[in-house]
Amino acid sequence: MSRASAATPNTMEHTAALTKIAPFFGLVLALSLPFWVWGAFGDQMFPSLPVSGLMAFCPAAAALALTWRRGRGAALARFLRDAFDLRRLSGRWRWLTFSLVLPPALLALMYALMRFTGAPLPAPHIDFALVPAMMIAFLVAGLGEELGWFGYAYAPLEEKLGAISAAFAIGVFWAAWHVIPYFQTGREAEWVLWHLLATIALRVLAVWLFVHTGRSVLAAACFHAMCNVSYFSFPNGGSHYDAAYFLPFIGAAAALIVVLWRPRALTSRPA
Repeated sequence: MSRASAATPNTMEHTAALTKIAPFFGLVLALSLPFWVWGAFGDQMFPSLPVSGLMAFCPAAAALALTWRRGRGAALARFLRDAFDLRRLSGRWRWLTFSLVLPPALLALMYALMRFTGAPLPAPHIDFALVPAMMIAFLVAGLGEELGWFGYAYAPLEEKLGAISAAFAIGVFWAAWHVIPYFQTGREAEWVLWHLLATIALRVLAVWLFVHTGRSVLAAACFHAMCNVSYFSFPNGGSHYDAAYFLPFIGAAAALIVVLWRPRALTSRPA
């Protein structure tokens, strides 16, 4: 009898976590559906980015809607205040800098590997004048996602599953959520498969950096934005990006985090 009683709080906590998270993921899918349908007509915002990419704002919309439903204006204000609280970055600016340097560094390694193996590549050309504009645009889009993934979904999943499993859970959903837009850009199934695996590994890195930047959603959005800027700065606006070459680097980085820093680096909370 005592064992059953002792297990009850855990069961209730797990049920509460699922009750909070399941509607979130369901709402994200429901809100994304119109953009997937729109993208099926072949409309592109620019090369390698179909109009279905506008679904980037669906996680934030789902998080804001569910937060409002749970606690109205007070809950929504608290949610946004926590997401944009720069005090979380106090003493952690080096980690923010690292999160901005890491994506282009990994893409540079991929480029070097492609050159070394003789993969077809055009001459590298980056229009640095466009980088600030891309960073702003992708930061807005990154907030559209990370307000949902980290601002709303991560904490209850971490409490239920632990940090690493929560990273993989969000990573799998995040990857699967992108499948339709990837195919709408004309990507082949093999490319999509390799990139899905890279996307899951990328979420592990995102969690690691999120924790080290004081659990700052704004910092997570900056990292997300720099990933996209780096991708679209790859030769010809990302057209020659090959996920099969990227996976070894992002996979190795994620594996090192899981092996060397588990569980301390992914479970510590800001002071």
